Amino acid sequence: MGLDMYLEGRKWAKKNYDAPEKNNIIDEFSLKYQTLDIGYWRKHPNLHGFIVENFADGEDECQEIELSIIDLEKILEAVNANELPRTTGFFFGESAEPGDDDYEEEKNDTVEILTKAIKWLELEDDTFCFKSVIYQASW
Repeated sequence: MGLDMYLEGRKWAKKNYDAPEKNNIIDEFSLKYQTLDIGYWRKHPNLHGFIVENFADGEDECQEIELSIIDLEKILEAVNANELPRTTGFFFGESAEPGDDDYEEEKNDTVEILTKAIKWLELEDDTFCFKSVIYQASW
């Protein structure tokens, strides 16, 4: 057990109601959206705490939290400025702290994931009507 944190991308399919045969069909059903694994963190409670406090009104129920480009940029800014709040919880473990051996690695991994998510949202895709990024934790 422990804090597992997932960042996924969803590409919502366009629907053609006038010609449903032109829709994306999988196993005889119309595709709603595709899900992409964008990022994963294991026991990074400080990042989790920042996301929950800023984008879920402090409600931490392992719910899906949709993040916009502006939200992701705000998270990235806090990570780069070392401004993630110390967050604790049962099974959460602990985030690396400045001075810890693996702090820079954890920070760099997080920056890479968030940067890729922002760039992915910014890419245009004519085959889908819109994209979203969802954060969800599990413990």
